[in-house]
Amino acid sequence: MELFVIRHAKAADRDPEAWPDDSQRPLTREGAKEFERVARCILEWRPSVDMVLSSGFVRAWDTARILRANAGWPKPIQTKLLESTDAGSADPVIAFLAEQPADARIALVGHEPMLSELVVGLAGERGGMRLDLRKGAVAWLRGEPGSMSLRGLLVPAMLRGA
Repeated sequence: MELFVIRHAKAADRDPEAWPDDSQRPLTREGAKEFERVARCILEWRPSVDMVLSSGFVRAWDTARILRANAGWPKPIQTKLLESTDAGSADPVIAFLAEQPADARIALVGHEPMLSELVVGLAGERGGMRLDLRKGAVAWLRGEPGSMSLRGLLVPAMLRGA
């Protein structure tokens, strides 16, 4: 399996007055532009994936749409599996991935801290490794869930000034 775990791009600051429902908080203009560059760079790693799954939260969904527009990846599919922003919620995603074909190429777009826990769990490093995915970061993994290897990590700061 080839997997891309993507944290949503930089979003507006939490503001209960502007967005009483935090799931509606959008990307910033800067965050969207920065992630467009990231999406184009991903093409050098993998020209396509079979499926893009995304949280339905506006900031994640718009990040997935940027992938489609700039990397040419498939139209995203919304899933509640990726809507958790809580620690300890990666297990259902790992179980879902374990059911997928060995040759699947999948992108997941969601939120912290669940995504970092997901990457660590997929690598089989629970308790042995700590990871904090920055906004707009992409972790590229390959292998079987539970023993995947990290093939690459791209964060927007790497592309600043490029």
